[in-house]
Amino acid sequence: MDKNQIDGFLKSELIGRLGCFDGNKMYVVPITYAYNNGYIYGHTKDGLKIHMMRNNPNVCFEIDWMKDMNNWKSVIVYGTFEELKGEDANNGLEILMKSIMSNLDRKSYPTEASDHENHGIENYAFQHSFLSPFLHNKNNEIFEIVVYRIKVNEATGKFGNNIESTANN
Repeated sequence: MDKNQIDGFLKSELIGRLGCFDGNKMYVVPITYAYNNGYIYGHTKDGLKIHMMRNNPNVCFEIDWMKDMNNWKSVIVYGTFEELKGEDANNGLEILMKSIMSNLDRKSYPTEASDHENHGIENYAFQHSFLSPFLHNKNNEIFEIVVYRIKVNEATGKFGNNIESTANN
């Protein structure tokens, strides 16, 4: 895959796997993400992956798609973690929300006119469900949302016929 194909594929997906290393163990976890201008944006609760990335900001990120054994794509990104604060965090969340909503809009097609009328309500419900796990736990305590981005330093992509290329940013 060339750089444009890699960028297009990164923009088209919503779920990827983030790999981090703390010097003793590897940790790979699925995340919801957005890709924008050479960065992968994500958000989470303060936990294991954030602690590991704060200690070692060098990470790996992977996405893939497979229709069958002959029709598939995969991209691996090597990048650097950056925690976002204040206005940068707000901008990161906005990028994440817009990307997710755009991907969901593109991948779901209303079948009846009434479905179009409720689309705004569905978006509002999604926005609430997107953030609500981070606002309260079972004891109704408020969690801090950690917003971060990964600067893409290198990306490699392959697809069904095993042609490989590397894109450096």
